Amino acid sequence: MADFLAVAGFLGFFAGCFLLVYNMLKKKKKKTAVLIIFLSLFAFVFGIAFSETSNNDTGTTAQPVASESQENENRIETNKDEPDPAAPAVNGTDPGKDTGDLTPSAPTSGLKVHFIDVGQGDSIFVQTKTKNILIDAGERGSTIVNYLHNLGVTEIDLILSTHPHADHIGGLIEVLQSFPVKEVIDPGVPHTTKTFETYLTLIDEKEIKFTEGRAGLSRTLEPEIYMEILHPASPSETNLNDASLVTRIICGQIAFLLTGDIEIEAEKEILGRKSTLGSTVLKIAHHGSRTSTSYAFLQAVNPEVAVIMAGSSNTYGHPHAEILQRLTEAKVKIYRTDLHGTIVITTDGQDYDINIKEPYSYVLPKEPAGQVSTTKPKPTPAPETKPAPTPETEPATEPEPTKKLYVGSSKADKYHYPTCRHAKRILPENEVWFASIQEAKTQGYVPCGVCKP
Repeated sequence: MADFLAVAGFLGFFAGCFLLVYNMLKKKKKKTAVLIIFLSLFAFVFGIAFSETSNNDTGTTAQPVASESQENENRIETNKDEPDPAAPAVNGTDPGKDTGDLTPSAPTSGLKVHFIDVGQGDSIFVQTKTKNILIDAGERGSTIVNYLHNLGVTEIDLILSTHPHADHIGGLIEVLQSFPVKEVIDPGVPHTTKTFETYLTLIDEKEIKFTEGRAGLSRTLEPEIYMEILHPASPSETNLNDASLVTRIICGQIAFLLTGDIEIEAEKEILGRKSTLGSTVLKIAHHGSRTSTSYAFLQAVNPEVAVIMAGSSNTYGHPHAEILQRLTEAKVKIYRTDLHGTIVITTDGQDYDINIKEPYSYVLPKEPAGQVSTTKPKPTPAPETKPAPTPETEPATEPEPTKKLYVGSSKADKYHYPTCRHAKRILPENEVWFASIQEAKTQGYVPCGVCKP
């Protein structure tokens, strides 16, 4: 208000002077002009005086304003290391989201590997500082989508689909529908299931980069973290397990070897290529089946930790006793999703930490008389009565106290009558004989659906 009076008085003074001169020239009355000049001078002087008084009164508040500005600067400096709630998400996670015991934040350095319990199947989620990598997703359903949402994940940089079996790619359908995905690496072998068809259709519809995984393909995940594919070089279209992608992830001095469902033939191929296999953590192939993890392969990897991904009380008997015994004899620490649930391993490249404090302890069996051998027993004299006739009878070279009435293969999990057409296809070096049904079941075998022993 004071400033307005001062300006009005200033302008009124000049207007009054102009009117005074005009009246003098026209010889009119000068009283009005003089009154305007007087009032204008009064308003001008009053406005100036009031303005100075106001400035003096507010002068004492100028310093607190400056202090508040300085306080804001100090606050910014003090909190510069704290996350900004409005800052964008890093690595697909919301920094302000509370997700409880799942420790959702990606590692600020190093690597975090989640072996997710999906029952009888595989799903492995790999987190680095800036990358999200998903390897398989178990059977079809929302288990993995829910798990990733609980971690605060909003996008996936890379999906590796090891092979087209439903217990590995089924859950990827929901993942592809729920998250932006930048790239999918796949062995590129055909399969004739609806699940596989839907999976490929989604990749095509969403225009996701599709790369055929081959031995030698590699990715740099972080400056000190690398991923390389060791298998397949030329994937098998007849044995989809042996077409599985085998991936090795290296973080400093710690390496993870992730093997899909490869079997012994694929292991031989990998060993023959002289690949570097030494790894701290080995994901046991094919859910711990005896068809994988040969002595030679295990020796080449030489792991400290083995992770077995299998469903609780699964009908296949996974993991098989032979594999548990082999790992125990090699002094490898065993962790199992069917017993421990989801297993999370975190490493800084020098050391590693596992969320499960106590590994599984397998008690090596004693060797009682009549223990079942995993190699072909010496032939026995043909008994006079058998449950089914045997097409050929070999001469006995040494008597055996127990009759072997059922036969299985070291490369499968079914037992048969010797006359079964499937039994006749078993190569001699792969035969495993049993004296009773109970012995077969104890070894993890299930009855053949054809001869139904």
